[in-house]
Amino acid sequence: MGSTDLVVSAAAELVAQGLAESAWVVMPGFLPPPTVAVLREEARRLWDDGGFRQAGVGHGPALRVRPEIRSDYVCWIDPAEAPPGIAGYFAAVEALRQAVNQRLFLGCFDFEAHLAVYPPGALYRKHLDRFADVAHRLVSVILYLEPDWQPDDGGELRLYFGENGGEPTRDVLPEAGTLVAFLAGEIHHEVLPAHRNRWSITGWLRART
Repeated sequence: MGSTDLVVSAAAELVAQGLAESAWVVMPGFLPPPTVAVLREEARRLWDDGGFRQAGVGHGPALRVRPEIRSDYVCWIDPAEAPPGIAGYFAAVEALRQAVNQRLFLGCFDFEAHLAVYPPGALYRKHLDRFADVAHRLVSVILYLEPDWQPDDGGELRLYFGENGGEPTRDVLPEAGTLVAFLAGEIHHEVLPAHRNRWSITGWLRART
């Protein structure tokens, strides 16, 4: 195992520990800046190639584009066909999947993910990632890709910790390399309006479907 693999493995253990203790965790610097830069360039290339589409809400036949609720654009990634830079991220998440299963006994079987970009003004209203029609999603995992993000740039991820998705809250600045993970069926969250392009890769550790 190389030094980079050891660092990723150690980070994955810390994320799993945070999930076990509080159902959510924020880890700045989960991946080193050069790795994050490759992911960001892959995302921009796919955007330029027309690989993104406007995101919808709902699932399956109920999927609808509703920009008043959600106005980002997404590009789903097939792990079997992922470009090398993105494939490296899937390998890092595999270490996280194993650590989560060892600590939380969730039975996470695989990982699905999409790249996402929130153009200026885009948002995603408060929601949960796990409902009856997506019950296989166990852990939400978000890695931010845009460097030099400042508080005035907006686009924070707001996490809700109160009963039924109420206050208190915590806002997470989408700084490049920061990873956020939380139990998909427990933590309500929203994306506040961004004032510049906000790039991320968002996914879910899933149960067997």
